[in-house]
Amino acid sequence: MIIALFREFAITTEISDRDDITLRGKKISGTAAKLGRPNAYHHCTLLVNSNKLHLSDALVKDEAEIISNATKSVRSPIKNLTDVNRNVNIPQLISALGYEYLRTHATELNDEGQDLVQKQRGFQLINPTEKWFPGLMELRDTFASWDWRFGKTPKFTVQKDIRLKSTDKESSFQLKMEVEKGLIGDIFIAMPKCEPIPVVTELKGKAYSEDALNGVVSALKNVTSENVKAAINNSL
Repeated sequence: MIIALFREFAITTEISDRDDITLRGKKISGTAAKLGRPNAYHHCTLLVNSNKLHLSDALVKDEAEIISNATKSVRSPIKNLTDVNRNVNIPQLISALGYEYLRTHATELNDEGQDLVQKQRGFQLINPTEKWFPGLMELRDTFASWDWRFGKTPKFTVQKDIRLKSTDKESSFQLKMEVEKGLIGDIFIAMPKCEPIPVVTELKGKAYSEDALNGVVSALKNVTSENVKAAINNSL
């Protein structure tokens, strides 16, 4: 991709240690992958002329901390390709990327230039329809389903600090919500030097969402430190 950008638009980019493509220190492309057996899924983005304000709003995160084995997403400053070259457009960019593949062997990274391009049969933009690819809509429905998008999510824990009302001094505890296969598991309160206190709720076994988490948080905000102490004493 970086060679195609330079060859077609004279834009010099670099690959970061996170496999992102950067332009003058700002990200223009991010990648994501899922390795399975025997399949591997990979995709990347390329910012051509995106609305940066909308993109920033879409990436706003809740204050809750998520603990998992997944690779953490790192927010980075971004730049559009049109910020450095107004002539960049998507049809020409697609064509440039296509020809870059044509001049490169599938199993090697050597640039064979026009000689290899002439030996190829060109490239064709696919028509993602059931007529062209029988069974495509069934695959689409599978990948759009809740079971695929959320049900295959690795186990993770959401935790959030909550401040308590107190008659003497301000105190706080940590709410923890365990999620497995997209469903809410145990919910409990964690405090220093105390055993976890289970939170009684009908949410267990239901699909996780930020609304569900925020509902528990809102309910617990009315809890006083005296209530928590009483719960601790009752659990001993």
